[in-house]
Amino acid sequence: VAPVAWIATMSVQPEINYISVPPRLRAEQTSLRWYAATLAEPEFVAALRTSTIVATATMLLCVTLGALTAYPLARLNVPHRNLYLTLSVTARMVPAMILIIPMFLILRGLRLLDSHLGLIIVYTAFLLPYVIWMLKNFFEQVPYALEAAARMDGCSRLGALVRVIIPVTAPGVVATAVFAFIGAWNEFLFGLILSTRVAVPVTVKLSSLVSTTFHSDTSLVAAAGMLALLPPVLLVFVLNRFIVRGLVEGMKY
Repeated sequence: VAPVAWIATMSVQPEINYISVPPRLRAEQTSLRWYAATLAEPEFVAALRTSTIVATATMLLCVTLGALTAYPLARLNVPHRNLYLTLSVTARMVPAMILIIPMFLILRGLRLLDSHLGLIIVYTAFLLPYVIWMLKNFFEQVPYALEAAARMDGCSRLGALVRVIIPVTAPGVVATAVFAFIGAWNEFLFGLILSTRVAVPVTVKLSSLVSTTFHSDTSLVAAAGMLALLPPVLLVFVLNRFIVRGLVEGMKY
């Protein structure tokens, strides 16, 4: 909490106040003008919009594909199930730096460099194994009797998943969705290499702010950092009840 509190303080105080030794923070000099200046910058607003679009789409795609993959792995007798799960996580253990060049060449060949869709595909590919593992653990704990009752009432496998499994495991699904959103929002390396102008995420934009404005106005950088921090914090705050239930149930399982 201390670094975040310090950044929040920097974002509303003149630079001279907090670089002094000891710091001389003055309530009468508190101002939101650095937030206004940041929000008046079109490139930063565009970066916030890009991160919101990419993180939201990645979250929805990961949860959808993850649920469709985790359900048969948890409820059906899938051949070589353990091998598939092991390989999916093993692939995620490969350092991202090793894969950045192949990813760059693939997206260039598909003409998806510097695009929202390109980032969504890459982020989903790297977050999906975790989402599958998390959802599989939650789905396994649903009593088979509930699904059998739905099947007897005429539900298909997909219907049982949508009408029974997901509602019963809603806290775990929400916790997994928030995990995917935060993972996509905080990603930096792929955003730095795979985007240049049109689809620059906010994490990359923040790094450029540090390099270009650090010696002129660090309060502006701090305000930008707080604005970048706000969406995932608000999401966690709003869904806190579901997240805590999902995590507790996950540990119990």
